[in-house]
Amino acid sequence: MEKKKDNLIPGTVLSTSNGQLMVSSGVASLDHLLGGLPVGTVALVEEDLRGLHSKVILKYFLAEGLVSKHSLFVASQDVNPTYIVRNLPAVIESDPEKNDEVAQQINSCDKLKIAFRYQNVSKSPESQKMSHFGHHFDLSKSISLSDIENSDIFYWTGQRIEGGFNTFLNPAYNDLLKSIRNKIKDGHFFLKDNPEKKTILRIGIHSLGSPMWLSPKKSIYSLERHSQDLHMFIFCLRALVRSAHAVAMITIPSYLYDEDSVNRCIHSSDIAIKLQSFSGTELEKNQSLQDYQGFFYLTKLAAINSLTSKHIGAEDYAFKLRKKKFSIEMLHLPPDIGDDTEKRKDKGITLGCGGDKMHLLDF
Repeated sequence: MEKKKDNLIPGTVLSTSNGQLMVSSGVASLDHLLGGLPVGTVALVEEDLRGLHSKVILKYFLAEGLVSKHSLFVASQDVNPTYIVRNLPAVIESDPEKNDEVAQQINSCDKLKIAFRYQNVSKSPESQKMSHFGHHFDLSKSISLSDIENSDIFYWTGQRIEGGFNTFLNPAYNDLLKSIRNKIKDGHFFLKDNPEKKTILRIGIHSLGSPMWLSPKKSIYSLERHSQDLHMFIFCLRALVRSAHAVAMITIPSYLYDEDSVNRCIHSSDIAIKLQSFSGTELEKNQSLQDYQGFFYLTKLAAINSLTSKHIGAEDYAFKLRKKKFSIEMLHLPPDIGDDTEKRKDKGITLGCGGDKMHLLDF
């Protein structure tokens, strides 16, 4: 076993279930749910309405790559990809909010008296016993410029799109796929290559399929035809990374497309997750959800080197975004009896004896 560990690419581990090479997503709680990201796969993230939290997950993914000495390919047409990399979180030695969470659990002891049966239930997946092979990051601090300068990073903005034969209606998709292929070829990331030092290529694509991807030269390039390019690109990218030491994470504004288009994108990917933010909705004022920023849905799991399909499970998850940390937790809601008690008081209904207002049950 020691020889196998020595031959592993830095920042990777072997899955104990199927022997697949895995990398960390950068988020410890997400790694616990997925077991890590299998090399040669595409992870799809359906953005929340404002795209804030999905961008944070992408930053974790890229920051983990820098710390693990992986090569990066960062693409975006909404923002300059160099801005994304410069604002990646800084690596730290331990969990930035572990002590704060312990203090909050002690202070919330009174709240748990009602839901006493949940006191011994672990809320956070990463709080369970697990061997996290990634790193910890602090969102309040940015990665150092020296780490960025000493890393292999390729930026794609789509500003220099060449003409010629295009597989896609929008030439930007064709140029992006071609650029990724050239990076894999030039960096010797194909499985058939045998470089002196093997590493992983992490491909991070921000807000793929946003309005900024609409072709300005074609008036007939509708959103429906644009969705065809979107899921076709994901399908082609998955075929490309499957033959390389590479892993991709893509965020898409799924709320702009119909259900069928989104399902095709999910089908073309290996892993699919969805973020639903409470911001701007009625759930934002729900007292039972005040500790969370939104729901987290795991809609598809990768079935690599396996003859059986993987089931999502029936657990409900929510995500938190604090000043220093993003985390995913199992959603445990206490019994909602506070509102019922207030309603009884408003209506003058009391149970038992000694009430101020008479009721049929009073004596």
